[in-house]
Amino acid sequence: MKTSIFYPNTSLPVFLHGPTGSGKSFMARKIYEFAVQEGILKPDAPFIIMNCAQYVNNIELLSSNLFGYVKGAFTGAYATTKGLLEAADGGMLFLDEVHRLNSESQEKLFVFLDQGIFRRMGESEGWHKAKVRMVMATTENLESNFLDTFLRRIPIVVQIPSLRERGEQERLQFIYHFFIEESKVLDKKMKVSGNVIEALLNHLYQGNIGDLENKIKFICATAYAKRNEKMKLIYIWSIFRKMC
Repeated sequence: MKTSIFYPNTSLPVFLHGPTGSGKSFMARKIYEFAVQEGILKPDAPFIIMNCAQYVNNIELLSSNLFGYVKGAFTGAYATTKGLLEAADGGMLFLDEVHRLNSESQEKLFVFLDQGIFRRMGESEGWHKAKVRMVMATTENLESNFLDTFLRRIPIVVQIPSLRERGEQERLQFIYHFFIEESKVLDKKMKVSGNVIEALLNHLYQGNIGDLENKIKFICATAYAKRNEKMKLIYIWSIFRKMC
């Protein structure tokens, strides 16, 4: 990822590949923050997020939001409108669930990745330019969901492991981190039993890190709701059945 960031001009496009909840969106944000920290992007550089899954039933809307459109390009296109590529000019665009792009959109994005130019929906001549650092994420198999020409333009693929693949010590770090964050939110110190930690450590999470975070939120919120107002500590001694 550092290789991508330090590459001149608009960097090398990056694919983040991993299961749901493994931290792809978090990693994309960290890539942006690191680029700002290193002075490669300006502090006010845009960081634009587009979740392609929101447009699964309307690919035309996905394409128009990404590339922009001209007046009259489709029903309801009453004025020429810039897309997210132009909005991200000088910054970074994160495309989540990018496998939702159809072949036509992949071809158009390939041209942009290759030459830095694009056309808005409804345009047949002329080109627009933008300098955008691209980070894309998917949970799906790359070879079966993307055009070969599209994949060839993305030289860096980062595999994001599932929570189970990260090992016991790293899972413990996540557990401690999320309890500390909830302690800050609730403005209460917490005392958590070893049994709770062990149960969380050995639980099989379908949604990976995001699932773990939500379960700890539920545990803390439930304990907080049952607290005595005079209590300075929140005690968490057991896992609630509803959690699993």
